[in-house]
Amino acid sequence: MKLRLPILILLLAMALTACNFSLSEDITPPPNYVSPTPMPTLGALYPSTAPDPQNGALIYSQYCAACHGNKGLGDGPQSMQLPVTVPGIGLADVAQSASPAQWYEIVSEGNLDRFMPPFIGALSDQERWDVVAYVMTLHTTPDQIAQGKSLFDANCAGCAGKFSDLQQMAKLSEADLVGIIKNGNSNIPAFGKNFTDAQAFDVAAYIRTLTFVVAAQPTATEVAASVSTATPAPASGTQEAGAATAETPSAANQTPGTPAAATSAQGTPAATNIAGTGTVSGTIQMASGGNVPANLAVTLHGYDHGQDTSGTTSPQEVLTLNATSASDGTFRFDNVAMPTNRIFMAEVSYGGIKYQSTFGTVTAGTTNLTLTPVKLYESTTDFNTLKFDQIHFYTDFSTQGTVQVLEIYAFTNSTNKAVIISTDGSTIPFIKLPDGAQNTGYQADQSQNSAQFVAADQGVAAIPSDKPYSIIAFFNLPYNNQVEIKQPFVINAASAVLLIPDGMKVSGPQLTNLGVQSIQNVNYQELQASNLNAGDTLDFTVSGQPPSAASAAATTTTTDTTTQGLLVGAGALGIVLIAIGGFLFIRDRRRADEDEDEEEPEFESSDEVLDAIIALDDLHRAGKIADEAYNQRRNELKELLKGKM
Repeated sequence: MKLRLPILILLLAMALTACNFSLSEDITPPPNYVSPTPMPTLGALYPSTAPDPQNGALIYSQYCAACHGNKGLGDGPQSMQLPVTVPGIGLADVAQSASPAQWYEIVSEGNLDRFMPPFIGALSDQERWDVVAYVMTLHTTPDQIAQGKSLFDANCAGCAGKFSDLQQMAKLSEADLVGIIKNGNSNIPAFGKNFTDAQAFDVAAYIRTLTFVVAAQPTATEVAASVSTATPAPASGTQEAGAATAETPSAANQTPGTPAAATSAQGTPAATNIAGTGTVSGTIQMASGGNVPANLAVTLHGYDHGQDTSGTTSPQEVLTLNATSASDGTFRFDNVAMPTNRIFMAEVSYGGIKYQSTFGTVTAGTTNLTLTPVKLYESTTDFNTLKFDQIHFYTDFSTQGTVQVLEIYAFTNSTNKAVIISTDGSTIPFIKLPDGAQNTGYQADQSQNSAQFVAADQGVAAIPSDKPYSIIAFFNLPYNNQVEIKQPFVINAASAVLLIPDGMKVSGPQLTNLGVQSIQNVNYQELQASNLNAGDTLDFTVSGQPPSAASAAATTTTTDTTTQGLLVGAGALGIVLIAIGGFLFIRDRRRADEDEDEEEPEFESSDEVLDAIIALDDLHRAGKIADEAYNQRRNELKELLKGKM
């Protein structure tokens, strides 16, 4: 089941650099070719500073929950689109056997066999350690941590310092820690030799928290302030009435209530903040120059790391306040509850587009928080101002009767206006697919290497950026040993590059053959068409079958790996890799299945056993497997898993 990793790395580099495909040295590069940026290297397998699970919770919510689910059970909304089961990283059996360093490597480099994308380019080193720390809390509850602390304090007083070495602790799983707790080592006595397994794992879970940033607990004043009224600041000598109403909160979390109204103006003295509150302020700017319109609606969102019913922490919106900006573009919210670690973000709607500041976090003692400026652009719906820099076509013919096509569109908005891209959720106005396309879908690259789309009332918007935007289109076409593809263009495209398996015949008057690329003994023809204008059609015919596909065609069956729906803004990097990896993974899995010997083991890896356990649990919860059969099979799988760990 191994993926052809060099192909994926090459395609990933293409996606991360506006799809400028890497060429061999003996091939003359096409015009305007830019070498791909190399992937960053993986650093030390331990954090330089203590990881912060609360920050990791935000990162997990943004990048991971869509596939892994809010509780790490592999049940996120995008998991159903994958041809494999997402591992349940929030299950105790899984989490207790993994070390932070192992999961850091996976977060950094990905696990493409399981459609897990790398985040080494999307998240900083510390952010990756933060999200690993948070994931390692998903299988525990506050009661377990409290029980573990009680046992630890009672039996190993003064031991905490022996578990504070970040480098050593990154290597140890909770199962490893249980071994130390029960058996001791050269530095630590066997202080838990009489613990039950459950008690030992509770202590191990608590010990893990000794290497995390300790979240400051709110004071009584902060708790009281979190339900206080947000007093509006005066503007132009008047004060607009309004208050934030809220339900009674639990602990330090304010329950969302009715938004408060507030106004502000530069030079107007701030209202005297009551104890436990402070001021959140910011500025609105016109990015392309000019005056900011007065009286723009500003919404302030506040987030805390609350707890759900399972005891796991996740960011929750606890505060929503409304204000209007002053004539100079400033805004201010006074008497805002500001417990430590609360996160704030300002949002402004302008021209049908929602613009946001970056997140600002309250540190201990903060009473004044200034957010980054909210930058606005004039908007247009004229997408003809966009320009396709390059388009890449990747084709897969391994499925009998079907050719699967992935198109990566890299385009720029070099104007001074934000272009609104109206969409009905299943089409994009400036991308048309060939006639006869089936199982169509679109996704967008949201990594830090790509410009980011922003939300708009009628779809999404591409704001001016030096970076290219990337949209990936998917579709299938019927294939009976020959297919003619007529790809229309709605806006100008400087270049289109095709990757067709070698051994197949490709013909088209617009194509220039750039040669054959040999990648891990798999050859691809690379062809290019240049200077395609709006209204043009790229017309080419592909016939035959690659040698590897010809031998497999008699026994393969059609498998739809196309991701459905427009998912603009949903996930970093994963959408590109899932799309590309989907083709290669399914192809290689079929070939491996055809060559499988009857005497080979039922499962090749621990990941496959975990997938089987999760699938079995799902069937049992759905009432499709009787308790006796379920328990018997689950015990069998657990024994298999132990043998592969």
